[in-house]
Amino acid sequence: MMKKNITIIIFIISTWYVLPILSQTIITLNKVKQAGLLIVEITTQNNEEPEGTIVESPLFPGSYNMVYKNKVPCRIVISKDGETMYDSGEYIKKTSGATIRINGNTTAYYSDPLNMPYKLKLEKAADLLCRGNDSKYNDKEWRLLKDAVSLNTIVGLKVSQIIELEWTSSYIPCNVIINGDYRGCYLLMETMKRNESCRIDCDKQTGYIIEKDPYWWKEDKYFSSNWYKDDNVYRWTWKYPDADDINDEQEAYIKQYIESMEESLANDNYEPYIDITSFAKWILVHDIVGTRDSWGSNMYIKKYDNTDNSKLKLPCVWDFDSSNDIAPGSFSLLHIQENEYFYALFNSNNRAFANTYVQLWNNKKKAVVEQISAFLNQYADSEEGKALDASRLLYNRRFGYSYTTVSNNVKQQQQWFKNHIQLLDDNIQLIETNSSNIQNISDEPTDIQKVYTITGIETDKNNKFGITVYRLNNGRCLKVFNANKR
Repeated sequence: MMKKNITIIIFIISTWYVLPILSQTIITLNKVKQAGLLIVEITTQNNEEPEGTIVESPLFPGSYNMVYKNKVPCRIVISKDGETMYDSGEYIKKTSGATIRINGNTTAYYSDPLNMPYKLKLEKAADLLCRGNDSKYNDKEWRLLKDAVSLNTIVGLKVSQIIELEWTSSYIPCNVIINGDYRGCYLLMETMKRNESCRIDCDKQTGYIIEKDPYWWKEDKYFSSNWYKDDNVYRWTWKYPDADDINDEQEAYIKQYIESMEESLANDNYEPYIDITSFAKWILVHDIVGTRDSWGSNMYIKKYDNTDNSKLKLPCVWDFDSSNDIAPGSFSLLHIQENEYFYALFNSNNRAFANTYVQLWNNKKKAVVEQISAFLNQYADSEEGKALDASRLLYNRRFGYSYTTVSNNVKQQQQWFKNHIQLLDDNIQLIETNSSNIQNISDEPTDIQKVYTITGIETDKNNKFGITVYRLNNGRCLKVFNANKR
C-alpha cells in the first residue's frame, strides 16, 4: 500500500516579477481590432498581474518547472468586429467576474512573464466561445493556450473529431489584452472537465476522472499504482472529484480498479476492465499526428461510476506540442514505449485490442486523408486563417518572436501527411498480419525483404525486442522468437 502523508520538498528558485512598464513595443487596441480575430480583454483588480513561481523538480534535480503564484480577480469582455459578445461583469465572488492564473508547467517556465498560458475561472458559468444561447455549453473553467502559433493543436483536434473520441475540446483563435496591454494570439479552449452536457460525462456522485501525471509532485493529493510504482515518474492525480473532496474509500476503489486492469494486461484478460475502442482511438490519434512526447502527453482516464457496469475509458486527447516530430510512418512514442499500457496491449496474446485498432484505422483512414486535406487546402485563405496571420505579425512585433505564417504551417502539415500516412498504413497492416496469418518459426529465414519489431516498426535483425517479424521476398511474414534478445 502507498504510504500516506508523503512530504516532498519543492525548492523555490525564483518568482517572475512584473515590471511597472508592461510594453516595450506598443500594439494599439485599434491595430488588434483590425486583425480580425476574436478579442479577449481582461482587466484585473488594481492591475494586478498573474504571476508564477519557478520550482525545481524533486525527481530530476537541475530541471525546472512553474507553478502559479496567485489567482487574480478580473473582468472578461469578449468582442469581435466591434461587437461585444460576452461580458463577465466586475468580480463579485459567486456572482460575476472571474479569476485568471498562470497555467503552470514546462510551457509556462519557458514563457515571457507577460505571455503565459492561462486558466480562467468564471464566477457564473457561461460559454466563452459564444455559440449562441444554448446553455449546454456553459461552464466556469476555460483555458488560454499559446497554441495559435502553429497548426499542431488545431489539426490534432480535427483528427480527434474524425476518429470520434468521446469528447474533443472546442476552441477559437483569439487575441488577448490584459490591462490594456496586448499579450498575443491564443486558442481560447474548453478545459478537460466533467460536464455531462458538453464535455466529459461521468456520474456526478460516483464517477471518476484521473490523470497519469508526470507533475504529480506539484499536487497536494495523488496516488500510485503498481505499474508505475518503481519509476517515480508517474502518479495519478485527480480531475474529478476535486482532490479536496476525495475520501479514502473513493481513492481505494479507483486505485484497486486501476491495478486490477494493470494485472489483466499481464494475463491477457483486459477486456473486462477497459473500453477497447476508446483506448484504440486515443493511441490512433497520436499515431496519425506523430507524437514524439510520452512525458507530457496528458492521459486522462474516466470511469463513469463505481459499478461493474462501467469500464475505464480514454475520452479525449490533449497536448500536441510534439506532433509531426517522429520519422514518417513510425508509431508515436506512446505506442512503442515499454512502460506504457499500449505496448502491453499490442503485444498481448489476446489480439482483441490490436484487431480493434487496425479495423478502426481501416474504417477511418479515407476520412482522415480527405477531411484533413480539405481543411488544410482552404485554411490559409479562410477568414480565420487570414486573421490569424495578421495577429501573428502583431505577436511577433510585440515580443520579438519569429512565428511563421499560416501558409507555411499549412505546407508543413501537408508535407507531413504526404510523407507519413501511406507508410503508417503499411505498418498498421503489418499489425493485422501479425495477429492473424503469421507463421511462427525458431530459425532465421534466408530470403528476408524487410525486418520489423512486433509493433510494426521497421528495424534490423539485431533489434532488442525479443520478437522479430520478417517479411520475406514471397510476401509471407514470419515471427521469430529469440530468447537471447529478451
